[in-house]
Amino acid sequence: MNLHLTYKEYITHQHPFENDYEGKVITTLIESRANKKENKKVVLYIHGFSDYFFQYHMMRYINAEEINFFAVDLRKCGRSLLAHQHPNYCQSMREYFPDLNYAIEFITKQNSNSEIYMMGHSTGGLLVSYYAKFGLLRNRIKGIVLNSPFLDFNLPFYVKPFITTVAKSKSSKDAYACMESLPPIYGESLHRNYNGEWKYSLDLKPIKPFPAFYAWILAVQHAQSLIKEAQNLGDLPILLMRSDKSGNAYRQTDITNCSDVVLNVKDMTKIGCKLSDNVEEAIVEGGVHDLVLSSEAARNIALQKIVAFVKK
Repeated sequence: MNLHLTYKEYITHQHPFENDYEGKVITTLIESRANKKENKKVVLYIHGFSDYFFQYHMMRYINAEEINFFAVDLRKCGRSLLAHQHPNYCQSMREYFPDLNYAIEFITKQNSNSEIYMMGHSTGGLLVSYYAKFGLLRNRIKGIVLNSPFLDFNLPFYVKPFITTVAKSKSSKDAYACMESLPPIYGESLHRNYNGEWKYSLDLKPIKPFPAFYAWILAVQHAQSLIKEAQNLGDLPILLMRSDKSGNAYRQTDITNCSDVVLNVKDMTKIGCKLSDNVEEAIVEGGVHDLVLSSEAARNIALQKIVAFVKK
């Protein structure tokens, strides 16, 4: 049974699916209360790893431009994380496809003429790209917005070939084997209790990220490989956004708060610009990994780029 909860600025729609290998599983669709029936343009936002939707300023900005806004907290993440589940765990990125199917069907039932622009941040950007190539309802997508997409691992070139071997070895011995040592630098740069300006739930998005399970790493690597190997998305409009530089993920530096300290921005350009024949790249000077959480000047540029792209 679906559960609908109303808050000041949004409504959450919790939708259950058939049990998976961990038991009960749900997804959560967040619907802005400022949406209007007459608006055709819709942004559907997908968060990244160890993350959830809390960027309410982005929702307000997009709504103010007569664009409807929805977001998904994917299964085992954010509002959809249940007590018996391992956070962010999956064995295939396709496990998230039903979550996106539900969101798209919900939106089109409200308005069959909706023009849906899927926006993904980091791992969400990978998922959006993957879904746009292989998802059941991919033909209903008008365009995609990629906010610092996770299209490759931020590792030296001589290490990347060993990712699959190591992850397979670890996960074959223990399905929940994981890397516990993910750095807290990015989280500390964002949250107001540390060096940032943002307030969000540290239960849902901890400063030291949730463990990266080797099964999840394999799922990500497989999706990345398929995206590179499969035919591109033709003339599907894509807005590829990234920071102008990458920073150090393991220690605070003078560019931590104005760079991407999670991924290599050059990988985003190298791979992202080949995703379709209609890619617009936007390089945001001084942007952090989640561009809409950058300093005011940089995030305003990112938000302006998103709206301009959707309103074309």
